[in-house]
Amino acid sequence: MSRSLTYAEMAEALKITPESANRLARRKRWPRVKGNDGRTRVAMPEQALVRQDSPPVSPTDSPMDSPPDKLIKALEAHVETLKAQLAAAEARIDKQAAESAAELAAERARSEKAIEAFAALAERLDALAAARSRPWWRRLVG
Repeated sequence: MSRSLTYAEMAEALKITPESANRLARRKRWPRVKGNDGRTRVAMPEQALVRQDSPPVSPTDSPMDSPPDKLIKALEAHVETLKAQLAAAEARIDKQAAESAAELAAERARSEKAIEAFAALAERLDALAAARSRPWWRRLVG
């Protein structure tokens, strides 16, 4: 079964431009006839009125559960999941920061002890160097 439509009517039905409708009719080799009003009419098959890239209409879809609503619900659920993951990551970061602060304090204490030990050793070496700078006979005599 086919319908006789003008290029403008085809374009409106298929949501394309009239020029695209003209090219489609030529490409598909649908019969064209010049009408009494001077406009070209195309014998277009009924099944061609449904665009191939449009989603099929499902009788199970209710107006309240339209695809955009489903998409919004899915996105909201995903946002909640991401919020939970973010909170867990922030908790791990806080725990690692606390552990790092404790490790840093312990390392600082060890460094201070090592600096004190090196300072004491330097003083002893300076004293030995001062004692060595005196001639041997002065060190012997006292």
